[in-house]
Amino acid sequence: MPESKIETTAAPVTGFSHVQLLVTDLAVSERWYTTVLGLVPFAADDSQGYSALRHPESGMVIVLTAQAGGVDPGGRLDHLAFAVPDGDTLHSWADELTARGIAHAGVVIELGKPSLQLLDPDGIEIELVAPAPRGSR
Repeated sequence: MPESKIETTAAPVTGFSHVQLLVTDLAVSERWYTTVLGLVPFAADDSQGYSALRHPESGMVIVLTAQAGGVDPGGRLDHLAFAVPDGDTLHSWADELTARGIAHAGVVIELGKPSLQLLDPDGIEIELVAPAPRGSR
């Protein structure tokens, strides 16, 4: 019996669109994401309870959606990881976040890469990660 060949085709994806997060307090989360990641308001609809924030340089969009009655801890998201250019930039940004009053444990090495791990106001894990230093592989 001849084997059937499974045809695969790449999805017509052209890039990252957005990430949508369920939050308990829209205003608090907006402040946190604008302070920590430098996002700016992109679109909002108060009647629907959402705010879209955009990173000016990368075009990345995070949509924050208010969930009445709180957010189910199992239904938010595991974590988001954002790339940064290098370890020095990451260390500088960690210092800046400390100066802005954003709590974090500092830059650590995770899987050979510098990583800064944070929690947003709803406990969603946010990671900023730099490439592994040259020669570390």
